[in-house]
Amino acid sequence: MNRSLFVGALGVALMLVSASVPAEGPLPGSDVTITAAVQLVLWTEGSLAATDIRVETADGEVTLRGFAKTMEDIATAGRLARAVHGVRGVTNSIRVAVPPSRA
Repeated sequence: MNRSLFVGALGVALMLVSASVPAEGPLPGSDVTITAAVQLVLWTEGSLAATDIRVETADGEVTLRGFAKTMEDIATAGRLARAVHGVRGVTNSIRVAVPPSRA
């Protein structure tokens, strides 16, 4: 599945989840909604396209784990996650991926 189709499908799913069953579904600002929103914003950022970042949320506190290409990408991921509505804090545990040696 190509990236733009996936991002579009995820966005539609987020809208349906938040609008479908207000009394029983994820509430805006819930951990499920926050996790999906952070994943969406990270996946749509071009510099983070090839990264392996996992997002976990508990009580509005987001934890980012995985690997990125550069320290700048790690900082970008943290900054983007903090900007998502409902995020109370971010623990950025992303590490720089070390490419295999050519020895």
